[in-house]
Amino acid sequence: MNDLMTQTEALLGFSADLERRLTDRGLGGVTGAVERFEELLRGLDEVSNEQLEWARREIGDLISTLTGVAEHLDMLHAIKQAVPRSRFPQHGTGMAAAA
Repeated sequence: MNDLMTQTEALLGFSADLERRLTDRGLGGVTGAVERFEELLRGLDEVSNEQLEWARREIGDLISTLTGVAEHLDMLHAIKQAVPRSRFPQHGTGMAAAA
């Protein structure tokens, strides 16, 4: 019987602490947290799976494009590093020579 009382007191203490923590975070306790969860579910109901899949595809396409651009920039950087400009004579636009 003592174990049952100890466990009950521990659960009541936990419940009170949980209620306090959720209230301190501005959630309105357990009831407020449940209400926010239900609001979230209602909000998510307004977004279709098709819309989410479309957005995922668009992001995937954008990532692929940007990855390709990054690879090209890496190649250009490697070429620029492999061929320093000091190996070639500097040519102006011709305007300095005419002056």
